[in-house]
Amino acid sequence: MFEKLLKHMKIDSFFQFMLVMIVFAITGSLSLLVTLSLFEVLNLNIESFSPLVFWPLRIISIFFIYQVLLIIIAIPFGQFKYFWQFEKKILNRFGIKLN
Repeated sequence: MFEKLLKHMKIDSFFQFMLVMIVFAITGSLSLLVTLSLFEVLNLNIESFSPLVFWPLRIISIFFIYQVLLIIIAIPFGQFKYFWQFEKKILNRFGIKLN
């Protein structure tokens, strides 16, 4: 079953699987921290905006910051190529085509 998961994820080894999971974990946590810090610096909070504006703005910000950080964090772990393909696939779903 694990081999099937690796094949589906297009991962060559258990070691690469561990690196990919570490990159995902660091990026997820860091994107939230960066977004919270950015909103704090810009003084964007729920009290100064309608919740109908604040929450979509925050979610969209997290999404874009996550995409950038994913590539940046992947580089020191030697997984740039894997995550670049991943990014192209995700952005393609949103109608953004990269070569």
